[in-house]
Amino acid sequence: MQSAIESAIKLVLVVLLVLAGLGVWLLPKTRLVTARAVGERLFVVTCIVGVLCGAAGLLVLFAWPQRVLEWHLWEVAAMPLVLLYAYWMVVMRRARSCDVLDEKQNADMTSAGAVTWAISIPAMSLAFVLPDEGLLEGGLWFPCYLFITLLVFSATTLCYFRR
Repeated sequence: MQSAIESAIKLVLVVLLVLAGLGVWLLPKTRLVTARAVGERLFVVTCIVGVLCGAAGLLVLFAWPQRVLEWHLWEVAAMPLVLLYAYWMVVMRRARSCDVLDEKQNADMTSAGAVTWAISIPAMSLAFVLPDEGLLEGGLWFPCYLFITLLVFSATTLCYFRR
């Protein structure tokens, strides 16, 4: 039987996803969104939110490992970034193109992706032994991988962009 907390969190997550979907569908048809590219401010905010979501997700993962899956805390931790990417989709639909980043932003994200992939291998090797030490349940591998890569990718993208 579901707890009241689990039910409330599920309801909030579903409502947010439905509203984000409606926003992606309806906002490009209005004058509320005028941007036709992801500007510097939105790019930096997205990176900062990615770092915060990654750090918060890892904190929740190790602070309350028994509640992460039951209460959908990993989805809650990732939701701000999901909503920001929904706004990116609105901008893409408004521009009628997927090319809403400039060349430097694309290059920074490509470099950050390479660094993230290289760091994710030893990080997941460590996560592989954590269940043996009783520090991580087997079902938490995906949230662990998601938040490690999100934190590293967002932080590295921000560092490359600020250079």
